[in-house]
Amino acid sequence: MKLFRADAPVTAYVNGRVHTFDQDTPLAAAFAEKLGRFLAVGSNGYVRQRAGAGAKVVDLGGATVVPGFADAHVHLVDYGLMLRSTADLVGCSSVAEMRQRLRDHMAKNGNSSGWVLGHGFDQELFDPPVFPTREDLDAVANDRPVIVSRICGHAAVGNTFAMQRCKADLPEGARETGLVTEDDTGALFAGAPEPSDAEIDAAILEAGGMAASLGITSVHCLLSDLRQLDRLYALHDDKRLPIRFYAQIPYSRFPEAVERGLRTGWGDEWLRIGALKIFVDGSMGARTAAMIEDFSDDPGNRGMLLIDQAALTDQIKKAQAAGFQTATHAIGDRAVEVTVNAIDSALAHQSNTLRHRVEHASQMTRRALVKMANRTIPVSVQPQFVQTDFWTIQRVGPERYRWSYPFKTMIAAGVPCAMSSDCYVERLDPYELIYRAWERDEHSKQESLSPEETIRAYSGGGAFASHQEHDLGSISEGKLADVVVLPRPIFDIPPAEILDLRPEFVLTGGQRR
Repeated sequence: MKLFRADAPVTAYVNGRVHTFDQDTPLAAAFAEKLGRFLAVGSNGYVRQRAGAGAKVVDLGGATVVPGFADAHVHLVDYGLMLRSTADLVGCSSVAEMRQRLRDHMAKNGNSSGWVLGHGFDQELFDPPVFPTREDLDAVANDRPVIVSRICGHAAVGNTFAMQRCKADLPEGARETGLVTEDDTGALFAGAPEPSDAEIDAAILEAGGMAASLGITSVHCLLSDLRQLDRLYALHDDKRLPIRFYAQIPYSRFPEAVERGLRTGWGDEWLRIGALKIFVDGSMGARTAAMIEDFSDDPGNRGMLLIDQAALTDQIKKAQAAGFQTATHAIGDRAVEVTVNAIDSALAHQSNTLRHRVEHASQMTRRALVKMANRTIPVSVQPQFVQTDFWTIQRVGPERYRWSYPFKTMIAAGVPCAMSSDCYVERLDPYELIYRAWERDEHSKQESLSPEETIRAYSGGGAFASHQEHDLGSISEGKLADVVVLPRPIFDIPPAEILDLRPEFVLTGGQRR
């Protein structure tokens, strides 16, 4: 427990329903904060006595209090940048609607001659459910690059201008259709305007402020490059970060990270170095997830493995030797097994002290589940995918669907689960996340989680996956004072009403948001 300066100001919050998620005191009426940490948690009388006569007292009026949420997989900086520069295509029901949103975006930005970018379409919502084409985007503009990316980020389509300016060696047929997947999407976007430092700063502050207002007090943020990390450092030096950042670095930047002397855990309460991000496969939506069997709705296609097990094991070993945790994107069941086996091989006879983790694990196998539990391999999961990936049961068939997003089974087996939105892929909405974990589709009700189970993983699971369980994850004396104050009892209301919940206020390190 941290020592507190005797003369520091204290604030006592009383008359609440404080769900601490601390097994020693699960429910309390009050807590007190001093220097950004919990000084006392318990009854009104105990907290007032510990806080002292000079403490400021805030009456919670029966409000529900839970620990601050930790989004364990979020592209928050990129999301902030997209809010400013990219057309929102989420929910488009047709190619015509997608084109109109792109035109509206161009008009909003003065119809300049620059790039036209859009993100978030899902071809499964179109009639027929097929990808847009190069010609579809030519109808928006043919004198500048027009590129749209699928909601998962693993597929993109460019117009003729964009395809002509792309100098990469693309797969056969890509230039004709305009459609590219996985690593080729990066080649298509190469040359897009780079944001300025000021634009990155504004993106961090805007997206971070949105997260804070919703009760997300810390994020495991996937960075596109080390320049974004530099801007986080700059804002941190100015004490302007609105939430806590656990910075996930692309594996491609590993050599530079080592040169800088970085390693997992380096940093402080507000900005800490996290894992190296590795990709093993693609996505279900683009049918590029690596599967053990064919996609049920695309016979002969088992997706793609972007790296084999031996090479992945080598990457994890190198990261481990340099003191880095790894966070490996694995969606298909084959990708998950390859990843778990690679972690197991890299560890040899060691325990998983660096907590090498799996991102997504959307399609599981029993073999992988058992090994993840035995090796204490954390996984970040995304409950919102269950609804937005409504076509998953067609992708894998009803028999394999038993192992799609099996959150309840994971937790029961002892796999450390952390909750996340994967925003910008999904909406940055903790209450939609909690609702979706509870109210699943009719084919997978057995995997539903109660709000209590979800929040335990959302707060405590995120803390464990980032080596911060001694500071975060529960409302406990000595831990950082991160809480969400809700006007209604989230554990005792009908599921649909959770969607409308918003905090009365949020504390991050005792600072009100």
